[in-house]
Amino acid sequence: MLDKEKVGRAIARQRKVKGLTQKQLADLLNISYQAVSRWEHGLSLPSLDMIYDIAKTLDTTVDFLLNGFAEERKIISYMDGGLDVHRLGMIKNRIGDLISKDDRLVHTMYGDPVFCKMDTSGMEEPVYVFANHVPGSKERFAMENGYDREICLDLIASAVNNLMRFGVKPLILQANMVCGNNDGGQILLMAEIFKEFCENHGMIFAGFEIAGQAVNYQPSEYKIGALVIGVVDRHKIITGSNITEGDVLIGLHTEGISSISYPFIKVMLDRRPDLMGAKINEQTAFVDEMMKPNAAYLKVMSELNEQNLIHGAFGINRSLFNRRCYATMPKGLGASISISQIPISPLYKYIYDLNMMDRECFLDDFTLGIGMVLAVPEERSDEARRIIEKYHKCYVIGKIKKDDEYPDAMVWMEGTVKW
Repeated sequence: MLDKEKVGRAIARQRKVKGLTQKQLADLLNISYQAVSRWEHGLSLPSLDMIYDIAKTLDTTVDFLLNGFAEERKIISYMDGGLDVHRLGMIKNRIGDLISKDDRLVHTMYGDPVFCKMDTSGMEEPVYVFANHVPGSKERFAMENGYDREICLDLIASAVNNLMRFGVKPLILQANMVCGNNDGGQILLMAEIFKEFCENHGMIFAGFEIAGQAVNYQPSEYKIGALVIGVVDRHKIITGSNITEGDVLIGLHTEGISSISYPFIKVMLDRRPDLMGAKINEQTAFVDEMMKPNAAYLKVMSELNEQNLIHGAFGINRSLFNRRCYATMPKGLGASISISQIPISPLYKYIYDLNMMDRECFLDDFTLGIGMVLAVPEERSDEARRIIEKYHKCYVIGKIKKDDEYPDAMVWMEGTVKW
Protein backbone atom coordinates (compact mmCIF):
# COMPACT_ATOMS: atom_id res chain seq x y z
CA MET A 1 0.00 0.00 0.00
CA LEU A 2 1.33 3.44 -0.95
CA ASP A 3 2.51 5.71 1.85
CA LYS A 4 0.70 9.03 1.31
CA GLU A 5 3.19 11.01 3.42
CA LYS A 6 6.19 9.53 1.57
CA VAL A 7 4.68 10.36 -1.84
CA GLY A 8 3.78 13.85 -0.63
CA ARG A 9 7.33 14.55 0.53
CA ALA A 10 8.72 13.34 -2.80
CA ILE A 11 6.39 15.64 -4.77
CA ALA A 12 7.23 18.60 -2.52
CA ARG A 13 10.96 18.03 -2.80
CA GLN A 14 11.00 17.72 -6.59
CA ARG A 15 8.71 20.75 -6.94
CA LYS A 16 11.18 22.84 -4.92
CA VAL A 17 14.11 21.54 -6.98
CA LYS A 18 12.30 22.86 -10.07
CA GLY A 19 11.73 26.20 -8.35
CA LEU A 20 7.93 25.98 -8.56
CA THR A 21 5.29 27.10 -6.09
CA GLN A 22 2.33 24.86 -5.32
CA LYS A 23 0.14 27.11 -7.44
CA GLN A 24 2.53 27.03 -10.40
CA LEU A 25 2.62 23.21 -10.31
CA ALA A 26 -1.17 23.12 -10.06
CA ASP A 27 -1.49 25.42 -13.09
CA LEU A 28 0.80 23.16 -15.12
CA LEU A 29 -1.32 20.16 -14.18
CA ASN A 30 -4.63 22.03 -14.68
CA ILE A 31 -5.79 21.29 -11.14
CA SER A 32 -6.35 23.37 -7.99
CA TYR A 33 -3.41 24.30 -5.77
CA GLN A 34 -5.41 22.89 -2.84
CA ALA A 35 -5.04 19.44 -4.41
CA VAL A 36 -1.25 19.85 -4.52
CA SER A 37 -1.25 21.04 -0.92
CA ARG A 38 -3.23 17.96 0.18
CA TRP A 39 -0.78 15.63 -1.57
CA GLU A 40 2.26 17.28 -0.03
CA HIS A 41 0.75 17.17 3.44
CA GLY A 42 0.01 13.44 3.06
CA LEU A 43 -3.75 13.93 3.20
CA SER A 44 -4.50 12.35 -0.18
CA LEU A 45 -2.86 10.57 -3.11
CA PRO A 46 -2.89 11.58 -6.78
CA SER A 47 -4.40 9.11 -9.20
CA LEU A 48 -2.10 6.79 -11.19
CA ASP A 49 -2.62 8.87 -14.34
CA MET A 50 -1.84 12.02 -12.39
CA ILE A 51 1.35 10.42 -10.98
CA TYR A 52 2.61 10.04 -14.55
CA ASP A 53 1.74 13.68 -15.35
CA ILE A 54 3.47 14.89 -12.17
CA ALA A 55 6.63 12.90 -12.96
CA LYS A 56 6.76 14.33 -16.49
CA THR A 57 6.15 17.90 -15.32
CA LEU A 58 8.81 17.68 -12.60
CA ASP A 59 11.41 15.93 -14.78
CA THR A 60 11.58 12.85 -12.55
CA THR A 61 10.34 9.25 -12.57
CA VAL A 62 7.22 7.59 -11.23
CA ASP A 63 9.49 5.30 -9.21
CA PHE A 64 11.08 8.30 -7.47
CA LEU A 65 7.68 9.78 -6.60
CA LEU A 66 6.49 6.49 -5.18
CA ASN A 67 9.72 5.30 -3.54
CA GLY A 68 12.18 8.17 -3.57
CA PHE A 69 11.85 8.96 0.10
CA ALA A 70 12.40 5.46 1.45
CA GLU A 71 14.25 5.49 4.75
CA GLU A 72 17.53 4.49 3.08
CA ARG A 73 17.40 7.71 0.96
CA LYS A 74 17.23 10.62 3.35
CA ILE A 75 18.13 13.71 1.32
CA ILE A 76 18.61 17.35 2.28
CA SER A 77 19.18 19.81 -0.55
CA TYR A 78 20.16 23.49 -0.83
CA MET A 79 16.54 24.11 -1.78
CA ASP A 80 15.52 22.83 1.65
CA GLY A 81 17.73 25.61 3.04
CA GLY A 82 15.97 28.15 0.86
CA LEU A 83 18.60 28.55 -1.90
CA ASP A 84 17.83 27.93 -5.56
CA VAL A 85 21.30 26.94 -6.78
CA HIS A 86 20.07 26.40 -10.33
CA ARG A 87 18.89 29.99 -10.59
CA LEU A 88 22.04 31.25 -8.88
CA GLY A 89 24.14 29.36 -11.41
CA MET A 90 22.25 31.01 -14.27
CA ILE A 91 22.90 34.45 -12.73
CA LYS A 92 26.60 33.68 -12.39
CA ASN A 93 26.77 32.61 -16.03
CA ARG A 94 25.17 35.89 -17.14
CA ILE A 95 27.60 37.88 -14.99
CA GLY A 96 30.43 35.89 -16.55
CA ASP A 97 29.44 37.34 -19.92
CA LEU A 98 30.07 40.84 -18.50
CA ILE A 99 33.70 40.18 -17.55
CA SER A 100 36.13 42.35 -19.52
CA LYS A 101 37.55 40.81 -22.67
CA ASP A 102 41.12 41.94 -22.13
CA ASP A 103 44.43 40.19 -22.81
CA ARG A 104 45.70 41.37 -19.43
CA LEU A 105 43.04 39.24 -17.74
CA VAL A 106 44.51 35.74 -18.06
CA HIS A 107 41.88 33.84 -16.07
CA THR A 108 38.92 34.55 -13.85
CA MET A 109 36.19 32.13 -12.84
CA TYR A 110 33.88 31.83 -9.84
CA GLY A 111 35.76 30.45 -6.87
CA ASP A 112 39.15 30.77 -8.62
CA PRO A 113 41.88 33.36 -8.07
CA VAL A 114 42.12 36.17 -10.63
CA PHE A 115 45.14 35.75 -12.90
CA CYS A 116 46.26 38.95 -14.60
CA LYS A 117 49.18 40.65 -16.31
CA MET A 118 50.13 44.28 -15.63
CA ASP A 119 52.05 46.57 -17.92
CA THR A 120 55.08 47.75 -15.94
CA SER A 121 57.18 48.72 -18.94
CA GLY A 122 59.08 51.92 -18.26
CA MET A 123 58.80 51.50 -14.47
CA GLU A 124 62.02 51.36 -12.50
CA GLU A 125 60.54 49.64 -9.46
CA PRO A 126 56.91 48.52 -9.86
CA VAL A 127 54.87 48.34 -6.67
CA TYR A 128 51.62 46.37 -6.72
CA VAL A 129 48.83 47.69 -4.55
CA PHE A 130 45.46 46.21 -3.62
CA ALA A 131 42.70 47.26 -1.27
CA ASN A 132 39.42 45.71 -0.11
CA HIS A 133 36.47 48.04 0.39
CA VAL A 134 32.91 47.82 1.70
CA PRO A 135 30.23 50.52 1.37
CA GLY A 136 29.96 51.23 5.08
CA SER A 137 26.89 52.13 7.08
CA LYS A 138 24.91 53.60 4.16
CA GLU A 139 24.55 50.11 2.70
CA ARG A 140 21.49 48.98 4.66
CA PHE A 141 19.61 52.19 3.93
CA ALA A 142 20.46 51.77 0.25
CA MET A 143 19.34 48.13 0.25
CA GLU A 144 16.05 48.85 2.02
CA ASN A 145 15.17 51.90 -0.06
CA GLY A 146 16.22 50.94 -3.59
CA TYR A 147 19.49 52.89 -3.90
CA ASP A 148 21.40 49.93 -5.33
CA ARG A 149 23.01 51.91 -8.15
CA GLU A 150 24.09 54.69 -5.80
CA ILE A 151 25.68 52.37 -3.25
CA CYS A 152 27.65 50.55 -5.97
CA LEU A 153 29.04 53.84 -7.32
CA ASP A 154 29.79 54.99 -3.77
CA LEU A 155 31.72 51.78 -3.16
CA ILE A 156 33.73 52.21 -6.36
CA ALA A 157 34.53 55.85 -5.54
CA SER A 158 35.82 54.88 -2.11
CA ALA A 159 37.96 52.11 -3.57
CA VAL A 160 39.58 54.01 -6.44
CA ASN A 161 40.08 57.22 -4.45
CA ASN A 162 41.91 55.31 -1.74
CA LEU A 163 44.49 54.18 -4.30
CA MET A 164 44.62 57.43 -6.26
CA ARG A 165 45.52 59.53 -3.21
CA PHE A 166 48.81 57.62 -3.15
CA GLY A 167 49.33 58.07 -6.89
CA VAL A 168 48.33 54.47 -7.68
CA LYS A 169 46.20 54.03 -10.80
CA PRO A 170 43.56 51.31 -10.25
CA LEU A 171 43.63 48.74 -13.05
CA ILE A 172 41.42 45.82 -11.98
CA LEU A 173 38.17 45.62 -9.99
CA GLN A 174 36.41 42.51 -8.78
CA ALA A 175 33.21 42.99 -6.78
CA ASN A 176 31.66 40.48 -4.40
CA MET A 177 28.31 39.93 -2.73
CA VAL A 178 26.79 37.77 -0.03
CA CYS A 179 23.00 37.60 -0.35
CA GLY A 180 19.82 35.64 0.23
CA ASN A 181 17.90 33.79 -2.47
CA ASN A 182 17.88 36.89 -4.69
CA ASP A 183 15.77 36.85 -7.85
CA GLY A 184 18.79 37.96 -9.87
CA GLY A 185 17.58 41.23 -11.36
CA GLN A 186 19.13 43.30 -8.61
CA ILE A 187 22.43 41.39 -8.83
CA LEU A 188 22.66 41.78 -12.60
CA LEU A 189 21.96 45.52 -12.32
CA MET A 190 24.83 45.89 -9.86
CA ALA A 191 27.18 43.85 -12.04
CA GLU A 192 26.36 46.07 -15.02
CA ILE A 193 27.12 49.19 -12.94
CA PHE A 194 30.54 47.84 -11.98
CA LYS A 195 31.28 46.90 -15.59
CA GLU A 196 30.11 50.27 -16.93
CA PHE A 197 32.37 52.16 -14.52
CA CYS A 198 35.37 50.02 -15.44
CA GLU A 199 34.76 50.53 -19.17
CA ASN A 200 34.47 54.30 -18.73
CA HIS A 201 37.64 54.56 -16.66
CA GLY A 202 40.02 52.19 -18.45
CA MET A 203 39.82 49.48 -15.79
CA ILE A 204 39.38 45.73 -16.12
CA PHE A 205 36.18 44.24 -14.68
CA ALA A 206 37.15 40.85 -13.28
CA GLY A 207 33.65 39.74 -12.31
CA PHE A 208 31.14 39.84 -9.48
CA GLU A 209 31.56 36.96 -7.04
CA ILE A 210 28.18 35.90 -5.58
CA ALA A 211 27.74 33.80 -2.43
CA GLY A 212 24.13 32.78 -1.85
CA GLN A 213 23.44 32.33 1.86
CA ALA A 214 19.70 31.97 2.18
CA VAL A 215 20.13 30.60 5.71
CA ASN A 216 21.66 33.93 6.83
CA TYR A 217 20.03 36.55 4.60
CA GLN A 218 16.52 37.38 3.47
CA PRO A 219 15.98 37.28 -0.34
CA SER A 220 16.41 41.05 -0.78
CA GLU A 221 19.30 41.41 1.69
CA TYR A 222 22.92 41.68 0.61
CA LYS A 223 26.39 42.80 1.59
CA ILE A 224 28.74 43.97 -1.14
CA GLY A 225 32.45 44.68 -1.36
CA ALA A 226 35.13 45.29 -3.95
CA LEU A 227 38.78 44.43 -4.44
CA VAL A 228 40.79 46.95 -6.48
CA ILE A 229 44.32 46.29 -7.76
CA GLY A 230 46.78 48.81 -9.20
CA VAL A 231 50.48 49.35 -9.82
CA VAL A 232 52.77 52.36 -9.45
CA ASP A 233 56.46 53.13 -9.88
CA ARG A 234 57.85 53.37 -6.37
CA HIS A 235 59.35 56.83 -6.79
CA LYS A 236 55.97 58.16 -7.96
CA ILE A 237 54.05 57.15 -4.84
CA ILE A 238 52.50 60.22 -3.23
CA THR A 239 53.86 60.09 0.30
CA GLY A 240 53.41 63.73 1.29
CA SER A 241 57.16 64.24 1.58
CA ASN A 242 57.05 66.84 -1.24
CA ILE A 243 54.56 69.06 0.61
CA THR A 244 56.13 72.46 1.26
CA GLU A 245 55.12 75.64 3.01
CA GLY A 246 53.08 77.82 0.67
CA ASP A 247 51.50 74.96 -1.31
CA VAL A 248 47.94 75.80 -2.29
CA LEU A 249 45.12 73.60 -1.01
CA ILE A 250 42.41 72.77 -3.56
CA GLY A 251 39.22 71.05 -2.44
CA LEU A 252 37.54 68.67 -4.92
CA HIS A 253 33.76 68.69 -4.81
CA THR A 254 31.68 65.59 -4.13
CA GLU A 255 27.98 64.83 -3.80
CA GLY A 256 26.04 63.01 -1.12
CA ILE A 257 27.03 62.05 2.40
CA SER A 258 30.11 60.05 3.27
CA SER A 259 29.39 56.60 4.69
CA ILE A 260 31.39 57.50 7.80
CA SER A 261 29.06 60.47 8.37
CA TYR A 262 25.90 58.48 7.67
CA PRO A 263 25.38 57.29 11.30
CA PHE A 264 24.65 60.91 12.25
CA ILE A 265 22.01 61.07 9.51
CA LYS A 266 20.56 57.77 10.77
CA VAL A 267 20.12 59.27 14.23
CA MET A 268 18.36 62.26 12.68
CA LEU A 269 16.04 60.00 10.69
CA ASP A 270 15.22 57.99 13.81
CA ARG A 271 14.44 61.14 15.76
CA ARG A 272 12.61 62.80 12.91
CA PRO A 273 10.88 60.12 10.76
CA ASP A 274 9.27 62.90 8.71
CA LEU A 275 12.68 63.59 7.15
CA MET A 276 12.21 60.48 4.96
CA GLY A 277 9.68 62.46 2.93
CA ALA A 278 11.24 65.90 3.36
CA LYS A 279 12.44 68.08 0.49
CA ILE A 280 15.41 70.43 0.39
CA ASN A 281 13.58 72.45 -2.22
CA GLU A 282 10.68 71.92 -4.60
CA GLN A 283 12.69 69.65 -6.89
CA THR A 284 14.98 67.77 -4.52
CA ALA A 285 14.14 65.16 -1.88
CA PHE A 286 16.43 65.10 1.15
CA VAL A 287 17.15 61.35 1.06
CA ASP A 288 17.82 61.42 -2.73
CA GLU A 289 20.39 64.17 -2.26
CA MET A 290 21.92 62.46 0.76
CA MET A 291 22.29 59.14 -1.12
CA LYS A 292 24.00 60.56 -4.21
CA PRO A 293 27.26 58.65 -4.76
CA ASN A 294 30.53 60.30 -3.84
CA ALA A 295 32.76 61.38 -6.72
CA ALA A 296 35.47 59.09 -8.09
CA TYR A 297 38.59 61.09 -8.94
CA LEU A 298 40.37 58.55 -11.12
CA LYS A 299 40.52 60.58 -14.35
CA VAL A 300 41.47 63.90 -12.82
CA MET A 301 44.08 62.40 -10.49
CA SER A 302 45.64 60.48 -13.37
CA GLU A 303 46.04 63.66 -15.42
CA LEU A 304 47.38 65.66 -12.49
CA ASN A 305 49.91 62.91 -11.74
CA GLU A 306 51.06 62.86 -15.36
CA GLN A 307 51.83 66.58 -15.02
CA ASN A 308 53.55 66.11 -11.62
CA LEU A 309 51.18 68.61 -10.04
CA ILE A 310 50.40 66.87 -6.75
CA HIS A 311 52.60 67.34 -3.69
CA GLY A 312 50.06 65.77 -1.35
CA ALA A 313 46.57 64.27 -1.41
CA PHE A 314 44.20 63.96 1.54
CA GLY A 315 41.05 61.83 1.32
CA ILE A 316 38.25 63.50 3.28
CA ASN A 317 35.89 60.84 4.59
CA ARG A 318 34.22 62.45 7.62
CA SER A 319 35.32 66.01 8.28
CA LEU A 320 37.64 68.55 6.68
CA PHE A 321 39.18 68.99 10.11
CA ASN A 322 39.76 65.35 11.03
CA ARG A 323 43.48 64.96 11.81
CA ARG A 324 43.50 61.37 10.55
CA CYS A 325 42.82 62.60 7.01
CA TYR A 326 46.14 64.48 7.08
CA ALA A 327 48.33 61.64 8.35
CA THR A 328 50.90 62.17 5.54
CA MET A 329 51.46 65.83 6.48
CA PRO A 330 55.17 66.50 7.16
CA LYS A 331 55.94 67.35 10.77
CA GLY A 332 55.76 71.06 11.51
CA LEU A 333 53.40 71.83 8.61
CA GLY A 334 49.63 71.93 8.55
CA ALA A 335 46.60 72.59 6.36
CA SER A 336 45.28 76.06 7.06
CA ILE A 337 41.72 75.91 5.70
CA SER A 338 39.73 79.07 5.05
CA ILE A 339 36.24 77.76 5.56
CA SER A 340 34.65 80.89 4.11
CA GLN A 341 36.02 79.82 0.69
CA ILE A 342 33.87 76.67 0.63
CA PRO A 343 30.39 77.10 -0.88
CA ILE A 344 27.91 75.39 1.41
CA SER A 345 25.59 73.23 -0.71
CA PRO A 346 21.81 73.17 -0.18
CA LEU A 347 22.14 69.67 1.31
CA TYR A 348 24.51 70.75 4.08
CA LYS A 349 22.67 73.99 4.71
CA TYR A 350 19.47 71.94 5.12
CA ILE A 351 21.15 69.57 7.59
CA TYR A 352 22.52 72.46 9.63
CA ASP A 353 19.22 74.32 9.60
CA LEU A 354 17.49 71.29 11.12
CA ASN A 355 19.12 72.51 14.33
CA MET A 356 19.75 68.95 15.56
CA MET A 357 23.46 69.53 16.25
CA ASP A 358 25.52 72.58 17.16
CA ARG A 359 28.06 74.25 14.86
CA GLU A 360 31.12 72.46 16.27
CA CYS A 361 29.47 69.06 16.04
CA PHE A 362 28.34 69.78 12.49
CA LEU A 363 31.85 70.78 11.36
CA ASP A 364 33.36 67.75 13.10
CA ASP A 365 31.05 65.25 11.42
CA PHE A 366 30.52 66.34 7.80
CA THR A 367 32.77 66.96 4.80
CA LEU A 368 30.82 70.01 3.54
CA GLY A 369 30.94 68.52 0.05
CA ILE A 370 34.74 68.15 -0.19
CA GLY A 371 35.85 64.62 -1.08
CA MET A 372 39.59 65.21 -1.44
CA VAL A 373 42.06 68.00 -0.74
CA LEU A 374 45.16 68.38 -2.90
CA ALA A 375 48.33 70.26 -2.03
CA VAL A 376 49.79 71.71 -5.24
CA PRO A 377 52.74 74.05 -5.85
CA GLU A 378 51.61 77.67 -5.62
CA GLU A 379 53.18 78.67 -8.94
CA ARG A 380 51.21 75.94 -10.76
CA SER A 381 47.93 76.16 -8.87
CA ASP A 382 46.08 77.82 -11.79
CA GLU A 383 47.21 75.01 -14.09
CA ALA A 384 45.99 72.42 -11.58
CA ARG A 385 42.61 74.13 -11.28
CA ARG A 386 42.13 74.18 -15.05
CA ILE A 387 42.70 70.42 -15.20
CA ILE A 388 40.43 69.69 -12.23
CA GLU A 389 37.59 71.83 -13.58
CA LYS A 390 37.42 69.65 -16.70
CA TYR A 391 36.07 66.91 -14.44
CA HIS A 392 34.84 68.35 -11.13
CA LYS A 393 34.00 71.54 -9.29
CA CYS A 394 36.88 72.68 -7.11
CA TYR A 395 37.75 75.49 -4.71
CA VAL A 396 40.96 77.03 -3.42
CA ILE A 397 40.41 76.55 0.30
CA GLY A 398 43.72 77.37 1.95
CA LYS A 399 47.48 76.90 2.12
CA ILE A 400 50.14 74.78 3.74
CA LYS A 401 51.57 76.76 6.64
CA LYS A 402 53.83 76.35 9.64
CA ASP A 403 52.32 76.49 13.09
CA ASP A 404 55.15 77.14 15.54
CA GLU A 405 52.82 77.18 18.52
CA TYR A 406 51.16 73.83 17.69
CA PRO A 407 53.62 72.00 15.38
CA ASP A 408 51.57 68.78 15.37
CA ALA A 409 48.21 70.38 14.61
CA MET A 410 48.13 69.09 10.97
CA VAL A 411 44.92 71.02 10.18
CA TRP A 412 43.11 74.08 11.48
CA MET A 413 40.31 76.43 10.47
CA GLU A 414 40.47 80.08 9.57
CA GLY A 415 37.47 82.39 9.03
CA THR A 416 33.80 81.54 9.45
CA VAL A 417 31.20 79.62 7.47
CA LYS A 418 29.32 81.67 4.89
CA TRP A 419 25.75 80.44 4.90
